[in-house]
Amino acid sequence: MRNVLVYFGLFAVFALFFTSCGETTFDESLLIGKWKDETRNLLYIYSPNHSGVSWNPDEDIDVEAGEGLRFDWSLNGAELEHNYHSVMIGGPLVTRIFTVTVLNSTTLRYRDDFGRTFSFTKVPE
Repeated sequence: MRNVLVYFGLFAVFALFFTSCGETTFDESLLIGKWKDETRNLLYIYSPNHSGVSWNPDEDIDVEAGEGLRFDWSLNGAELEHNYHSVMIGGPLVTRIFTVTVLNSTTLRYRDDFGRTFSFTKVPE
C-alpha cells in the first residue's frame, strides 16, 4: 500500500510539472508602437503590418523615424523574430530570433540565444 501511495505522489508531481511547462504566449497587439532601449539608446517601431524600423538617434543624427534599419517581425508564443533588410539592393536578409520574457503596455524585454537581455519602455510616437 505504501508503494502505491509513493507512486501516486510521484505521478502527481510529474503531472503538475508537465502542465506548468506550457508555452508562454504574448498578445502581439501590445508590441505595436514605439519602444526605447535606454541603455543602448535604440528606438524601435513595430507596425501593425508586421514591418518595423530601428535606429540610434545618437549615431544616426539625420535619420528620422521612417529612415532607419527596416525589418519584418513576427511573434509566435514567446518567440520574436526580426528579419532585417539589407541596405544594399538584393543584399542578404539577416534574421535574429529572441525570446520574449515581458510584454505589457509599458515594458518589453527579450533575450537572444547568447543570453543578452534587451529592455525597452514604450514611448509616445
